Amino acid sequence: MKNRTNLSFFFITLIFASLIPLLGQDQSKIETTILSSGIYIEEFQLNYLPQSDNNDKYSLSLDKFRFEFSNVNINYLEDYTILRPKLEFIGPKVSLQNLTLSAEVYKPDWITNEKLKRMYKRQSIPKLSAEAINQAIILYETDQGQLPSSMNELIIKKYITLSEKPFNNVLWNYSLDLPRKIIAKPSKNNPIPKENSIIYDFTLKKFLTDPVIDSLERVPFLPWFYKIEVNGVDINSSTKLDIKYNKIDSDFSLIMEHGDLEINDASFTALPGQKNEDKTIISLREFSIDISDLILDGNYDSTLIFHKGEGQFKIEDLEIKIPEDLGKEPEFEAFLHQIGVWNNSVSIRLAEAKIKMINQFTGSALLKVHTPFIKAVFNGNLSFRQENIKTPEIRFHNAELTIHPIALGIKKWIRNWEKTKRISLKRKGPAVVIKLNGTLNRLDLKSVKNITIF
Repeated sequence: MKNRTNLSFFFITLIFASLIPLLGQDQSKIETTILSSGIYIEEFQLNYLPQSDNNDKYSLSLDKFRFEFSNVNINYLEDYTILRPKLEFIGPKVSLQNLTLSAEVYKPDWITNEKLKRMYKRQSIPKLSAEAINQAIILYETDQGQLPSSMNELIIKKYITLSEKPFNNVLWNYSLDLPRKIIAKPSKNNPIPKENSIIYDFTLKKFLTDPVIDSLERVPFLPWFYKIEVNGVDINSSTKLDIKYNKIDSDFSLIMEHGDLEINDASFTALPGQKNEDKTIISLREFSIDISDLILDGNYDSTLIFHKGEGQFKIEDLEIKIPEDLGKEPEFEAFLHQIGVWNNSVSIRLAEAKIKMINQFTGSALLKVHTPFIKAVFNGNLSFRQENIKTPEIRFHNAELTIHPIALGIKKWIRNWEKTKRISLKRKGPAVVIKLNGTLNRLDLKSVKNITIF
């Protein structure tokens, strides 16, 4: 490993800090210039074995890493009660090549835990209903001197009200087999009709063990292999920072001529034991953020004011491989089928956002999303209200959102949504077009009339 560190920055900073106490005079000033300073690392390798009995292993390797600043100018002025440091610099410039972080750990099966969490959630309503039915039966027996013969008897005599929670949930049906049990079964409306029935033992006053949940809860810990790989990372910026500080009023201003972040060929892999079918993979070809001509200022006790700036955010070729065992969960399976995915792999070809502030009052936005199941484009003008309010207000002006549903499931979902809301969206061929006007926090899809949201 080679490590070349320019120590000039640290020595100058030390000298600068030692001179600050001298600034107690009526007027003092320090000027500092640093041509360049940084850290450079090559062929770095780290292995870590924690002191434990489970044989966990961690490793980190890195081909090259560079962190540097250049053309640093620092001006420090103290005038009576005012402190005013000014900083101007290029950087930080960060460059990273071929980062690999891997871990072998002995942990619980998070896929099984996720399945259990979803099963517990699905069973929460019928279990709550069964307990409420139990209380209704006890009250009925106290009043009538006998057990009810059916659920209808509890309903007719108003011991249970179907319009109230939890019985207003139409996904489950309930029946009685007294004095033995209360039974909850999935109804025809339930998106998971093959869900196991839930049995409440009326004598023991507890739920019978679900064999599926019981088997999942007994799954032991597994050896997990995690790996993060990044081919390259590049960060660069040029910034000016002006700070004014006193006991009465403290504010700052920042000018960023440019700032950019780029990540290339990154991936994350999680493999439980030797179960390749349950391997989780997240891969990303490119991620980037570009900022230029950004000007903002503010007070430490108030909201920031953005005066100008352009920004672009982009993701290209993002793919997520869902574990097969998790993809078979009803909610995941229904969602994947709706968007036309049959191999448990969801991809986003492009997600891009461009925002431009002409001044602190007006700007424009362009958003694009391209996937195999849907395409969407948003384009419109914006206005901003930033002063004298805690949360900046953003207002759309003649903005247009165009949605191209590709997957048949998405098309059906849009039609069902229109039918449910009794709304007819405007179309250009197969594309749905929605115009938006008004503030961001007041856009309400329930008020859609033809193509405009107010």
